[in-house]
Amino acid sequence: MFMAVAVESAKHPLNRGDYKVWYLEIDAAGNVVGIGVMAREEMVKNLFQNYQKSGSSNWKAFTKDAEESKPIEVYDFISQNMHENTHFGNLPTLAEFQETLNRLQTSFEFRAIAS
Repeated sequence: MFMAVAVESAKHPLNRGDYKVWYLEIDAAGNVVGIGVMAREEMVKNLFQNYQKSGSSNWKAFTKDAEESKPIEVYDFISQNMHENTHFGNLPTLAEFQETLNRLQTSFEFRAIAS
């Protein structure tokens, strides 16, 4: 399973639909086994592939001010803009997520990837 935890929007205003989602990869026991980043297109492809295999979503989102994560469904990608999307407009930015990690006194550091 994948847990979307932060979003990084495109720098250019014409490319607002081209955002990246930072995620945690979680095993069946609930342990974090990986950290990664995917472009929106890759994530949609991954979600559709999982729907074809299992009939359900393999993605969740932990949005700002939420107490629980919520499944990400195929219909969440109807909008092209992350701020119109039901989950990604409410995900912390990369900087906000890093602030959270800093408060937890972890040694993780997230940095934007050059595109």
